[in-house]
Amino acid sequence: MQQLQHWQEGSAASWYDASLLPEFGAACFDPAHWQRQDAVLGQSHGRGVTWFIRGPRCELVLRHYWRGGLLGKLLGDRFCYTGLARSRCYREFALLNDLWAAGLPVPRPVAARVTRQGLCYRADLLLERIPGARDLVSLLRERALTGEEWRKVGVVIRLLHEEGAWHSDLNSHNLLLDAQGKVWVIDFDKCAIRAPGRWQPQMLARLQRSLRKEQGLHTAFFWQEADWDELMAGYQAG
Repeated sequence: MQQLQHWQEGSAASWYDASLLPEFGAACFDPAHWQRQDAVLGQSHGRGVTWFIRGPRCELVLRHYWRGGLLGKLLGDRFCYTGLARSRCYREFALLNDLWAAGLPVPRPVAARVTRQGLCYRADLLLERIPGARDLVSLLRERALTGEEWRKVGVVIRLLHEEGAWHSDLNSHNLLLDAQGKVWVIDFDKCAIRAPGRWQPQMLARLQRSLRKEQGLHTAFFWQEADWDELMAGYQAG
């Protein structure tokens, strides 16, 4: 059971799970804090740096929010402040909390922070790391997924749809498979709960385009169109 707490210090407002971060403070969002404890396990580079950390109760993923596109070049990591509940990290934290509580295979949210600076804010998010999980792209560059694995992917997408969970960027990098064969969905930034509608087949089409794109990018990529039929069989059966 999550023990969600609210924490305020100066211009920063945070929410955190006390069962996973019993000694919470602003330093939890600072990579240097974890480096001093020799608790940094690794990092990945995308729009920014994502840090993998050995936390007090579980492994963590620390992510700072950055803008993309032209606004990213102008504003970097600053977003227009229109209220805490409208901040990107709060919305992702709250959505993940609801989905995780409903038993869906998403990362468990651990903490989020909004730091206000005048009309703008910066934001950070801490999640529980999914042990032994790899994204579909890295797996498909090494081996083909079985029909059963593809059907599991379809079942998970159907579960999201039944919960009304719209994923704004469901691509092959945001679907993970762990060592036990469980499928996970990550990166719920700018996502939301919606009533059933056209967004559901659009989500599926986006994923299919992603797989086709990755197939064209890599010499070795073990995906074929027939795999999509297996995924859809799982989706329809789910």
